[in-house]
Amino acid sequence: MPLASRLRRQLLALPLTAALPPAHGATSPLTLRLPDPNAYSAHGNFFIEALKLALSKTGDGEPAPVLVHAAPDLPRPRMRQMLQDGLLDLMWSTTTPEREAQALPVRFNLLKGINELRFLLVRATDLSTMRSVRTLEALRRFRAGAGTYWSDAQILRANGFNVETATKSELLFRMLKAGRFDFIPRSREEIDAELLQFADQGFAELPGVALQYRQPLYFFVARDKPQLAERLLRGLNLAAADGSFDTLFMAEPGLKTALMQLRGYTGLRLQLKALEAEPPR
Repeated sequence: MPLASRLRRQLLALPLTAALPPAHGATSPLTLRLPDPNAYSAHGNFFIEALKLALSKTGDGEPAPVLVHAAPDLPRPRMRQMLQDGLLDLMWSTTTPEREAQALPVRFNLLKGINELRFLLVRATDLSTMRSVRTLEALRRFRAGAGTYWSDAQILRANGFNVETATKSELLFRMLKAGRFDFIPRSREEIDAELLQFADQGFAELPGVALQYRQPLYFFVARDKPQLAERLLRGLNLAAADGSFDTLFMAEPGLKTALMQLRGYTGLRLQLKALEAEPPR
């Protein structure tokens, strides 16, 4: 079966109970089409639970939403195109002006900024050369690596860096080892995991220095569903006000640790200009 036909069947085929008409006097559940929780980002289940929490705060007793997930192997650019084409109702993503032109951003930073302090994964053999880096001007003499579709690549280029890209993350580590570029900016959680994963590949963290740039991660909603975007923002703000969003955040493995590490970091922070279209509310 052609890929397009399979995608349409996966997205439009709802559970039988959702297809049946509601009982007399009952409220129909809201049906939302969205990415598979583990398709393209860490903590996908957290984003699903945050979505459910926001909807529960504004649901007025309506039944739990029916969530229809897209295929797990779809690339991020395809997901964004599906959102524009009406095949998805929402997704979660870091923001750029282009993404905000294509879909409606729900301006509530779901990751609390834990992805906005970036540590530098380098070749261990380069540590003696790079330890003296204390300014952006000095760091710009080295080449950066990033994913083709990462907003990080755009941010680095906008700040004067020479950036090499790859479509798959695993290729970046091969390219770093081969000398195609000199560092990859990574979150605390990512670099800790990757130093363990590639312990025999000759990588290291450049100590005492990190890049910092605003990179909020939002829900993005199809442009023909402004009421859904407004409802999600209202629900997330209510959850923040009553503490339930923080409870959910701190219960997610990795997120609490990353937040504590971010707040406790005492090294040098090299500030970059962000790409956000307008400041968060």
